[in-house]
Amino acid sequence: MAGAGARIVVRPDNALYRRRLALYGVIGVPALCSLGALTIGEFGIGWLVPMLVLIVLPLVATLVMMALRSSLAQISVIGDELRVDNAFGAALYSVPVEFLTGLHPITFGAGPLTPTPGRVVITSAVTRPYVLDLRPWQQADVERLTRRLRNVPVSASAASSLKELRSAFPRVRLAWWHAHPWGVLVLQSALVVGYFLAASALMDPTA
Repeated sequence: MAGAGARIVVRPDNALYRRRLALYGVIGVPALCSLGALTIGEFGIGWLVPMLVLIVLPLVATLVMMALRSSLAQISVIGDELRVDNAFGAALYSVPVEFLTGLHPITFGAGPLTPTPGRVVITSAVTRPYVLDLRPWQQADVERLTRRLRNVPVSASAASSLKELRSAFPRVRLAWWHAHPWGVLVLQSALVVGYFLAASALMDPTA
């Protein structure tokens, strides 16, 4: 069991990105390769580079995100300070452990998402409540972190929607995509449409 002042670092679990890569490899790459073969066969070898860009771009973007998360993102307790860093190394949340007043596991679902467990609201005497999603992190390390914070009171909350969460924890801080689920859906749709518009422009023989 970790002693007072022990250094605890929780690293990301990239299983989500690995599943995306596997899905893309099974479905996306074969489909794009077939489309590329038809395009090159009809319009010539000049379309090889655009098709390779379209095939490789999602793969590169995913690998970059995995590298950023693995190298920079972390939850840590160092020098009796709890800190959450993002994939760019910037602190999202920081508070001395001595000022923590509670850990509140919640079942939560934003917008169209079904409420699921795996998040905790961190409260303190000196900062706004903060929602931490525990699912994207190495679970063995999360358990070590929990043991390190064993003296912090734990009480479950019934919050399951964004409205209930904000009612139970006024001025709560949470990730942008949790606070604006419909905005994320619109952004994702725009990215998908933009990707296929780019593909159409690249393969337009009149361009």
